[in-house]
Amino acid sequence: MVGPSGRTVRATAHTSKKSGIPWILALTGPDHSLYKTAEADIKRPVIAHLLGLPDTPGFMFLVFAGGGMLYFFLLASVAYYLYFKKFRARFHPDYELDPKEMKSALKWVVIGIMGSAVFMIPIHMLIAGDHSKMYYDVSEYGWAWLFGQVVALLIFTETLIYWTHYAFHRVPWLWKHVHERHHKYKVPQPYSALSFNPADAFLQAVPHHIAAFFFPIHAWVYVASVTFVTLWAVCIHDRVSFFRWPWLNYTDHHTLHHWYSDFNLGQYFTFWDRLVGTYRSPVIDYEDVPEHIIYRPKSATPSVRAPTALGGRSANRPLGLSG
Repeated sequence: MVGPSGRTVRATAHTSKKSGIPWILALTGPDHSLYKTAEADIKRPVIAHLLGLPDTPGFMFLVFAGGGMLYFFLLASVAYYLYFKKFRARFHPDYELDPKEMKSALKWVVIGIMGSAVFMIPIHMLIAGDHSKMYYDVSEYGWAWLFGQVVALLIFTETLIYWTHYAFHRVPWLWKHVHERHHKYKVPQPYSALSFNPADAFLQAVPHHIAAFFFPIHAWVYVASVTFVTLWAVCIHDRVSFFRWPWLNYTDHHTLHHWYSDFNLGQYFTFWDRLVGTYRSPVIDYEDVPEHIIYRPKSATPSVRAPTALGGRSANRPLGLSG
């Protein structure tokens, strides 16, 4: 067969066992260059494309629930072992295991992940039906958009997650029936990172899953997004900060969020908190926050003291009240 430049090329067809038709048709020449055909543009579901598994609801559930739990418990266990056991004297010398609280956290991690996995299935069935803008070939939109979509995804998820989280704290019904479970752990630890009501777990993660319905997302960018956000969740619940940039919603911010419940509602950044008035700085030494709650090396010793972070606009005030 003659390729676009006149060179002789060979055609290699891979046949789908399910449909019996070619799902990839690669035309390669001596230099292994790839020529697209109409067949090469056929899109496969994320799981089928990346893992080679059937795109059925059952397999989707196994991947989301089973894989999610394995990944989370690996991350949380490593963090717990390092900061709360092996190097406890350095990071959390006053920590004491509360067996009842730990059992509750582990139970709700399992419930939250499994419930969220069920809620995710319809979204991925839509992706499987080619109703999203998910794609797999970088050349389809170019390298510039591969990096540009990361910025778009950060803005998209940051905005939706902030306002979802804000609503959880401002609407009494949502607080009581959806989000309050996560705040049973006033002093967080790694295993409480995903200890959620299933609806809470899903609603705070869904912006990552629906972004591809609004703008093109490469499959590996999507996978990296949902993988990193779980890692981030563990990191901001271990109460150990190594990088303290004020516009980043780093661990100390989230520790204050759990202690007061009202503030620092962002995902990765603090710009929405600053704009709305729900930001509180962890570099201030609040007198009603016990000293051991936030791990601070000598280089991060606060130079400012305040009686409390309460006051100003509170995210927990019901809608309709001035703040």
